Amino acid sequence: MAQMQWPAIGSETLPWDRDVDELQLLPKSARRKIRSTYDAAVPLKIAERTIVLPPALTARISELLVSIARFDAEQARRGYDLPALLLRSESSASSQIERLTSSVRNVALAELCEDAPQNARLIAGNVAAMREALASGGDLSLDMILDVHRSLINWSGESFGGELRQEQVWVGGTAYSPHGAQYVPPAWSRVEEYLADIIAFANRDDIDPIAQAAVVHAQFETVHPFIDGNGRTGRTLLHKMLRRAGVLSCVTLPVSAGLLHKIDSYMESLAAYQQGDPVAVVEQLVDALELALVVGRLVAMRIDAVMEEWSQRFTERKGSSIYRLPPLLAVQPVVSTAYVAERLDITPRASQNLVNRACEYGVLRPIGNRHRGTYYQADGLIDVLEEASSLPSIRRMVSTGW
Repeated sequence: MAQMQWPAIGSETLPWDRDVDELQLLPKSARRKIRSTYDAAVPLKIAERTIVLPPALTARISELLVSIARFDAEQARRGYDLPALLLRSESSASSQIERLTSSVRNVALAELCEDAPQNARLIAGNVAAMREALASGGDLSLDMILDVHRSLINWSGESFGGELRQEQVWVGGTAYSPHGAQYVPPAWSRVEEYLADIIAFANRDDIDPIAQAAVVHAQFETVHPFIDGNGRTGRTLLHKMLRRAGVLSCVTLPVSAGLLHKIDSYMESLAAYQQGDPVAVVEQLVDALELALVVGRLVAMRIDAVMEEWSQRFTERKGSSIYRLPPLLAVQPVVSTAYVAERLDITPRASQNLVNRACEYGVLRPIGNRHRGTYYQADGLIDVLEEASSLPSIRRMVSTGW
């Protein structure tokens, strides 16, 4: 049994007020469970806490940091933006943890048009939130957290993005009240003070960076500061923390693919953290990062092969505009002629000619309908990302090397 380094979260009893007339609308079975009070969590403050890691785990982290640094350095030698592709894989896997699924094509399409499927738009929001987090330099701040959440939620058409909750939320149980819930986060009036505490811990420079990122994520999930999107925002903060500490300066590792691979262990580690065991979430993050490195390297090998194959198909002289298209597709694997024209700074006619040539080479394929218009997808890239974004494929990938 794990030794508990920290006290377990406490609780406080709060009033639960419901209008009598509203209660009469609920099923009898639900009314029987509702009481005049409920218990909400009172987590431990972590700003000045220390974490003692077992020697074996410390050794694993040291080896992991060397491997991550080597993989990160390799990206500068590539002629395309592999981090942008891995960011898509990470966003998709993070959303799958919340049971949000959509095809890679639809998610990329959602970034270009407004009538994409709703799940695709939600996952596109995750892509936007990741970009927001990684683009923000310096320390963690409340404004940065709110900006990330705003980027995440605004894609869904909801209006509460970037707003701290002003009501009680709970996990599990029924929709009627927190009574019988699996977990009841702190009262909404405590959220700001807990976020200030998390930020203070996150901006310390005397803690192992992977342990620090794991605890920030776990505490964020424990506080649950938003009505919705806490899990995806919290996993985005993992990447912000790794970037801040210099663990990753270029690449985006698909950490959520590692968490998704062992989803039950991930949830159990968060529960163990709430009972006073911070080492559990650190071990889980180390496991996830080790697997993410395997996935990242395999994806890189496949994408390298796709890019090389495309280059060999082209018959134009070097320096022709066709060679500028693959790096653009790495960032956005579904495009329109207008998008290509804008990003490559060419005329609409030149863009159409370029896209037509790419279709002749088999690099792009037209998709779309009369209402949506014509878009073009890079099947070679999308096939790789689909494989790297589904749980069965991830498990097959790491067991067979693809």
